[in-house]
Amino acid sequence: MGRAAVQCASPIDLADNAFRTLNESSVAPVLDMSHPAPELPAQAVRLDELQEILLAGASQELRDAVWAEVVRRARQNETWKLAAVGMAIPALRAAAGSLSRGFDGDREELDAEILTGFLTHLSSVDVEAPGIITKLRWAAWRAGREVVLAHRRAVEREEEIGEGASLARPTGHPDLVLARAVEAGVISAADAELIAATRLDGDDMEGYAVRVGASYNAVKIRRQRAEVRLVAFVTGHRRPRADETRVRSIRPAQRPALGRTAELLNVA
Repeated sequence: MGRAAVQCASPIDLADNAFRTLNESSVAPVLDMSHPAPELPAQAVRLDELQEILLAGASQELRDAVWAEVVRRARQNETWKLAAVGMAIPALRAAAGSLSRGFDGDREELDAEILTGFLTHLSSVDVEAPGIITKLRWAAWRAGREVVLAHRRAVEREEEIGEGASLARPTGHPDLVLARAVEAGVISAADAELIAATRLDGDDMEGYAVRVGASYNAVKIRRQRAEVRLVAFVTGHRRPRADETRVRSIRPAQRPALGRTAELLNVA
C-alpha cells in the first residue's frame, strides 16, 4: 500500500504565488539594466521576464549586475524585498529540495527558515563582490540545515526514551492507561485512538494514514511524540502536554521566521 499525503502550499510556494501576482499587477516592479548590461533589452523589463533571462544561461557578470540592483532596492523597499525572494525562487526550491530528502519533520518550518535565511543575508551580502545569488542561496540552505539537524536530534532523543520504556509498565488494561492519559491532558483523544489502533488492534500505519487522510510520516511522528509523553506520564517524568507540543517543537529562532514569512507575503 502506498503512503498517502495531503499536499499543502509551502511558504516557498506562497512566496512564488505572491511574486507572480505582483508581476501581473499595475504596480509590477521593472528594471532597466540596458546601460550596464547591453545584452538585455533596451527598455524596462518586468522581473519575471528578467528572471527567465537569467535562468536561460546569463553570464556571471550579468547575474551579478542584476542582483546587485535588486538587493539595493530590496534594502529600501518591502515590495522589492518580495521581488528579491521571487527572483530567487528557483534557488530556494533547490535548497528546500536537497534538504527535504529524508526529512520527515515540518516542511512549513523548514521552508520558512530557508526564506528567513535568505532575507537575513539579503541585508548583509556584499553587492560589490561576485556570486551574489550563490551566497544568498547558501545562506538560505544553511538556515534550513539547522532545522533538519534540530529535528534529527529531537527524534533521536525521543526514540531513545521510547525504546527504553514499555507501555506495559503501568498497571491496568492498556485502554485504561490511555484513557487516564487523555483525562490528564498528556495526550489527545486522537493520539490515544492512533496508539490503540496501531499498537493494540494491529492496524498498519500506512492503512491508518490513508484512513485519516494524512501522510505516513505525519502519522509516524505524531505517534512517536504521543508515546514519549505517554511513557513519561506512566513513569513519572515531566514531558510536554499534548497542547504544548506544537509550540515547543518550533525553536525560538524559528518563531520569528514564520512571522516574517507571513509579513512578506502580505506585501502584495
